[in-house]
Amino acid sequence: MKNLYSNNDIPAWMPWVLRIAALYNLLYAVLLTIWPTQTFEWLQMPVTPEVMIRCIGMMVGIYALGYWIAAQDVLRYWPLVAVGIVGKTLGPIGFLQAALSGALPWHSGIMLLFNDLVWWLPFWIIVVHCLRVSKRRDGARV
Repeated sequence: MKNLYSNNDIPAWMPWVLRIAALYNLLYAVLLTIWPTQTFEWLQMPVTPEVMIRCIGMMVGIYALGYWIAAQDVLRYWPLVAVGIVGKTLGPIGFLQAALSGALPWHSGIMLLFNDLVWWLPFWIIVVHCLRVSKRRDGARV
C-alpha cells in the first residue's frame, strides 16, 4: 500500500526551485545587510536610511529560511511557499503605487524581476499542486 504521507507526489524540480529561491534570498539578504547603501545605489533607488535597508535584508533572510525548510518536505511546508507568494505579490503592488506617485523611479523596478516576478509561476505551481495532492489524500482517507 502506498504511504499517503510520502513525497512521491512531488516532482523533483520543486525542492530544487525552493533551494535556489532560498540561496538567492540569502545572497540578497547578505548584500542588503553588509552593503546596504551600495546595493540601493547600484539599483538606482532613492537614498534610504541604512537601518531600513538592513531591515529589508533581515526580512529577505527570513524568506530564505522558509524556502529552505519548505524544500525539505514540500507537501508539509507548502504554506511557507504561499507566504512567499503573498510577499512577492504585495512588493510589486507597493512598487507600482510608489512609482505612480513619483516616490520611486520606474527604472528601480528591475529588482522586482529577480526578487518577485520570476518566482510567481513556480511558486503558484507548487502551491496549487500541493493543494490538489492534499485534497486527493484527504479524500482517500475518508
